[in-house]
Amino acid sequence: MFNTILSVLPVLLFFLLGYIMKLSGFLKEGSSSDIKKIVSGLALPALLFQAFASMEMEARYLILIVLIFALCGLMLLAGRAAAGIFKIHSPYWTLMMGGFEMGMLGYALFLSIYGNEHLSKIALMDLGQVLFVFFVLMALLIREREGSSSPGELLKSFVTSPVIIAIFAGLAVSGLKRVVEPNALTDSLSRFIEQLGNMTVPLISLMIGYELSLRKEGMARALRTILFRKALLLILALMMNRFFIRGYMGLGRIYEMALLTMFMLPPPFVISIYMKQEDRENLDYVNNTLSLSTIVSVAVIILLSVIYA
Repeated sequence: MFNTILSVLPVLLFFLLGYIMKLSGFLKEGSSSDIKKIVSGLALPALLFQAFASMEMEARYLILIVLIFALCGLMLLAGRAAAGIFKIHSPYWTLMMGGFEMGMLGYALFLSIYGNEHLSKIALMDLGQVLFVFFVLMALLIREREGSSSPGELLKSFVTSPVIIAIFAGLAVSGLKRVVEPNALTDSLSRFIEQLGNMTVPLISLMIGYELSLRKEGMARALRTILFRKALLLILALMMNRFFIRGYMGLGRIYEMALLTMFMLPPPFVISIYMKQEDRENLDYVNNTLSLSTIVSVAVIILLSVIYA
């Protein structure tokens, strides 16, 4: 436990530093949005490009991608059923059941615990849920906000996303590496992309701490959302590790830890961006849930990395 906490300590200190920056007014208003643009548009895509460029894609991985996509959809259905049982009327209860915040939290936590050499493992787990978020969750969010969603708009956001471009560019380079010999130019470009990707963890961690916000109002509903989501996802993760990752695919323990880490993450932060900003009640509920879930996720992932590893 102590060694695991020490491995995550730099990330936790970045969280704390970001929170202190917020309290002290260190950044000008709007600066955090600009920093997040650097992360989402440059640093994170560079990290993902490295991950998929170093990955040896196999046909069996397609089953894993499809299964994770399907499990995200299953979580939405479970959330809708539970909303009726618990008499919860917010549509965002259901929407916060599907998908995981990999880009702004998952990679930072996983790499801090297990190291950059296992980047491709967590990236493989991420691919199915990325497709789910872009094609299912965002469509539902836009429909909730505007009453309808355009397939063309969703497709445009998908093909122009730096994250998606980086993933497919990395896969293309992975294939080309078999026929193209490394040279001084490719080595130099590789170092540039690596250095750009290395900015991801510290910048993400700073911004999480900076934007952490908890309100007393709606805290009980936020806790109920987190407990239901994490309990169900923990059961699904353990079953999937036992019967699919280990049993069917025969993958190593690090793949199990990658899946478990992802399943214990908060819902995607994009939910708070794509919802109606004037809907204060639901906006407070979503932001409270995302902030509190971030804290809970860090604690749970550290604990599971000790117990399960």
